[in-house]
Amino acid sequence: MKVGNSMRIVPKHKTWKIIGLTAALGLVLAGCGNGESTESASAGNNDSDAKEIIVGTGNAYQPFVYLDENGKLTGYEKAVLDAVDEKLPQYKFKYESYEFKNILPALDANKIDLAAHQYEINDERQAKYLYGKVGYTDYTSYIVVDANSKNNFQSLDDLAGKTVYTSTGSNHAYILEQYNKEHDNKIDIVYGSGSNEVLVKDLQTGTIDATLLTKFDVNKLNEQFKADLKTLGEPAYVSKTYYLYSKDDTKLQEDIDGALEELIDEGKLAEISQEVLGADYTK
Repeated sequence: MKVGNSMRIVPKHKTWKIIGLTAALGLVLAGCGNGESTESASAGNNDSDAKEIIVGTGNAYQPFVYLDENGKLTGYEKAVLDAVDEKLPQYKFKYESYEFKNILPALDANKIDLAAHQYEINDERQAKYLYGKVGYTDYTSYIVVDANSKNNFQSLDDLAGKTVYTSTGSNHAYILEQYNKEHDNKIDIVYGSGSNEVLVKDLQTGTIDATLLTKFDVNKLNEQFKADLKTLGEPAYVSKTYYLYSKDDTKLQEDIDGALEELIDEGKLAEISQEVLGADYTK
């Protein structure tokens, strides 16, 4: 089973394709940590003849990739890559955890062989890096409101003139900014970097009218804050996440894509998502 690598925005009266600006952050307000560390043990392969692959990833983005109470790298990214490593005896994975902003510079400097931090496709990165062709997390996003509000937005067109929260530099910010560039009737974009609690309260009090989130984010916030947020309408855009490689590293990309396809066909990827994320967020 192959997973496509396209992302589409779905306005009310037309469909147009865009490319996300930033790594999919699960929730746009999530922090990215400050420390950097190395997971010295190989993930699933102890063959001394295997080629060591350095994986650059984050360290403070629960539940996708973070350090547990013992300082050990864990989360969905790690679980998926461990499963990939088990299928590729020619490689053994070693993990380097970074602040999010330092992962791609490490790839530029050849300090790592692949970058893994819920990256969506965008034009700038696609020109510079080699993207995997098999997506491993669904990051389809929706318009989200408090269920007690009277708002019934069905598309981005309905957000024109409304206050919509996003985080500066996020993929969601790019979606909204692109919409405003192409329309005379603008969305009132509210930028911030507040806590998840602030976002929920602002939706509940009507300080903002809406935001863009994935279904995973909505479920997480509702559980964490006993909130009643809901998604509206069709997807604002459809996207998946992919690994990034150096432009000439096609062999590694092909091998890892092949392993991911096997995990998808076997149902193992969905199983990992169920176990770590609480539901199947792979399709």
